[in-house]
Amino acid sequence: MSNESQISATISATTKELLDRFAESHGLKKNFVVEQALLFFMNARRELPDEAFVPARIILEDESFDRIVAKLEEPPAPVEALRELMRGSKD
Repeated sequence: MSNESQISATISATTKELLDRFAESHGLKKNFVVEQALLFFMNARRELPDEAFVPARIILEDESFDRIVAKLEEPPAPVEALRELMRGSKD
């Protein structure tokens, strides 16, 4: 009796294409890549707090998006605490 099981998952055509190309370019079996990715993901979720996982996509209202763009285009001057942090100053 084998200690392996088969799973089924629906993924986007784009993801499948990326998986196919990745596996082929690295000389790996897709089964191996998928299993390693699942183990890595589950281990990360177990070891890291939920706050460590940022959604891959953030949806903003137009007004919020415009405010972020404005801040990125004209960022405020750094405060002294940030300057010290970037210099590596010791407490």
